[in-house]
Amino acid sequence: MANGAKPTNAAGYDADVTAACERTLLTLLGAFGGLKNTLRLVGGLVPRYLTPEVPPNVPAHAGTSDVDVVLNIQVIAQGDGYAALADQLAARGFERHVNGVGSASSWRWKRRVDEHMFVLVEFLRDAGDAQPGRAVNVDGERVSALAVKYAGIVHDWFQEREVTGHLLDGGGISTEVVRFADVPAFVILKALALDDRMENKDAADLIHVLRYAGTIDEVGELFVQRALSQAHPGAIEAGLSALHRRFCDDEHGEGYEKAGAVAYAKFHYQADDDALVRDQRFASGLVQALLDDFNAKLTERRPKT
Repeated sequence: MANGAKPTNAAGYDADVTAACERTLLTLLGAFGGLKNTLRLVGGLVPRYLTPEVPPNVPAHAGTSDVDVVLNIQVIAQGDGYAALADQLAARGFERHVNGVGSASSWRWKRRVDEHMFVLVEFLRDAGDAQPGRAVNVDGERVSALAVKYAGIVHDWFQEREVTGHLLDGGGISTEVVRFADVPAFVILKALALDDRMENKDAADLIHVLRYAGTIDEVGELFVQRALSQAHPGAIEAGLSALHRRFCDDEHGEGYEKAGAVAYAKFHYQADDDALVRDQRFASGLVQALLDDFNAKLTERRPKT
């Protein structure tokens, strides 16, 4: 994370900061050694790989200011592979993040990029039986991961691609395989995050991926395939319910007036009321189209009883 609070609009994001996040990710993968293939990238860096820029049809994503990764707790439980993780992180220049009241976090780590910037890395894990929002120890008391409901879907629902870049501190050029949330997993986790904390950036990330990951028919099909697999059914239901609640018409109001649609619009525009309403309607319509397509396809494809 760059110094300062997370920006609330697109003007606060910078391509150089996003590039620094990618370099931090590549450096982080080296800290995990043979277990780096168990890491799953989530959060704002994912659209860089999930919907890569292809001018003029797919614009560059706004970017990010931090790196969020999900750890596989089941792998940790099977052995001592993460036993030296804190040492490995420290050896590559990562240090525990200290909050505004002087407390050091064990699930948030930071990596200084230069004298003006550091990147924040957040370790997450599937909540399982743990209380969402609480940190669970991974490496003694030195490293922990924040419990996030349904975060474990990314261990099954992910894509991967080779990424090449310069490691931090002049470590040379490195090529790593980055495994990141696929479209359904990303949308579900972003929808749940938006539902919880109502940040403009969550809405913007979510709509960007829905808009540029493919046609509504293609994206709807991805969700149907996940639903028919019968894996993680609770996650699909929770994520789509959150989408409906934050973007779509119901007894409480029209979709374009919902907080998710407003958050998306405000991320891109600050003063133009006409532009705000236009983008609110766009976001609401896109989400509603996806949900309609998903429900129609699923009704048609489910076995008749």
